[in-house]
Amino acid sequence: MLRTGYQHQMRGHLDEAVRTYRKLLQKVPDNVDVIHLLAMVRGKQGHFEDAIRLYRDALRRSPDRATLWYNLGLMYNAASRPAEAGDAYAQATTLDPALPEAVGLWYAARRPECDWRDHDRLAAAIAASIQPGHAPVQPFATLMLDEPALHLAAARHRCQCLRAQAPVSAVTTARRAGPWRIGYVSADFRDHAIAHLIARMLELHDRNRFEITAISLGLNDGSDYRARIEAGVDAFLDCATDPTDAIAAKVRASEIDILVDLMGHTSGNRIEIFCSRLAPVQVAFLGYPGTSGASEMDYIIADAAVLPVADGQFFSEAVVHLPDTYQACDPSLRVMPPPNRADCRLPDEALVFCAFNNLQKLDPQTFAIWMGLLSAVPESVLWLLPGNQGAITNLQREAAACGIDPHRLVFAEKVPVGDHLARLPLADLFLDAFPYTAHTTANDMLRMGVPIVTRRGRSFAARVAASLVTLMGCPELVAEDPEHYAAIALALARDHERRGMLRARLRDMRATSPLFDAARYVRHIESAYESMMARWLAGAAPAAFAVAPATG
Repeated sequence: MLRTGYQHQMRGHLDEAVRTYRKLLQKVPDNVDVIHLLAMVRGKQGHFEDAIRLYRDALRRSPDRATLWYNLGLMYNAASRPAEAGDAYAQATTLDPALPEAVGLWYAARRPECDWRDHDRLAAAIAASIQPGHAPVQPFATLMLDEPALHLAAARHRCQCLRAQAPVSAVTTARRAGPWRIGYVSADFRDHAIAHLIARMLELHDRNRFEITAISLGLNDGSDYRARIEAGVDAFLDCATDPTDAIAAKVRASEIDILVDLMGHTSGNRIEIFCSRLAPVQVAFLGYPGTSGASEMDYIIADAAVLPVADGQFFSEAVVHLPDTYQACDPSLRVMPPPNRADCRLPDEALVFCAFNNLQKLDPQTFAIWMGLLSAVPESVLWLLPGNQGAITNLQREAAACGIDPHRLVFAEKVPVGDHLARLPLADLFLDAFPYTAHTTANDMLRMGVPIVTRRGRSFAARVAASLVTLMGCPELVAEDPEHYAAIALALARDHERRGMLRARLRDMRATSPLFDAARYVRHIESAYESMMARWLAGAAPAAFAVAPATG
């Protein structure tokens, strides 16, 4: 009742503001400030198209005011007009590079749409975000550039901003007796790629030595994965609607020894709780292929291939190398009966290039390589993940500009993970994105025996697929530059026999590779946790180390 009354009161205030500003405009019809204020109020009332009209009216009178372009972008977003929102953010950033959040919003409007009209300008704006006089960008956006120093700078700035808002917590100096208490924090304990990777690991933790708590920041999607994770841990804390101080209180009450962040700077994260130092040891793991930038995050779980020792300078955390791979895996994922090509709208006789990365990872350089492959292999198609209509239209336009029939782009339907895995062998060859390469998707492809052509870059995000492909015995599929990447893919596309040999190799490796040995993986990460706690108990600061391979 109180909330309803408050909302009614707010509506009344907004209605009164509209009447006031319209009266003022009758006297001063060209006053940009009044038009701006009226546009803001109309936006708050949900009248987005009217707000857009007003902002454009104000911009006709004052086209060099960055805040007008910025707010116009917000209204275009609210009206589900992302292309125009991107244009507005681009103009706002041009006029004022220090405008808060503008570069991030520009990026968010362009990338999911595969709208590359100002790709180079956007990349330059992201790169410039570490310079004085430029607004810092969200760390996730920087992963689309293969620049580890930029990743660190953006993450550090983000954590500095969040630290001021984080509740203060006393550093724990003692612990109660019993097994080590591990707390995993995520908004993705649901039907999500992270849950697909980690569910089995949670179940396999040695309960004689470890007590496992899941701290859930996301809403319950009612999926089997949510139920499985709830059943696979010793305690499940549902914090989806809790403010930061309430989450902190729940974690402190659980007396967690090692608090593990599965999110980093991805959507839905609450990295500020780690800035509060809620556990003696805090660890970044799996969900974000870059540094947290938080001085309170003690360690990051990696492997020597994705994060070489020399690259530790770009991470605020001490680097822990697991022996085989940093990536957890659930080899027990159920695969449904396989479909045929007709079921997936794929031509029976064509060579199928598959590029099942999230569409926002795509960039014009790599896409141009793919179009060159389609041109060189006339009977081929490119199989892509589903996207919104804007992304589909833009990719079809880009294909046509390269001289490729847009119908040779086949967009898959969204299906449950078991059906998704079952359809992957219909592809002849997987073409990876760059520099944010395939992660869970690479795992899926290798599990199902599909050869991957990938590139290795300088950053964590640009090395994951290369690490996995090498672990599966196919290092010759890893390229070091665009030309090498295109040459490997074309040679394989023209060599049916060699593709068959690679499939057989992957099939054989599937039974023996450490990538799919969940029990071995759990022994490694548990050894890492015990070493971290040993250092803490000894009063030693976090330091990089490597876990010895499990025997037996």
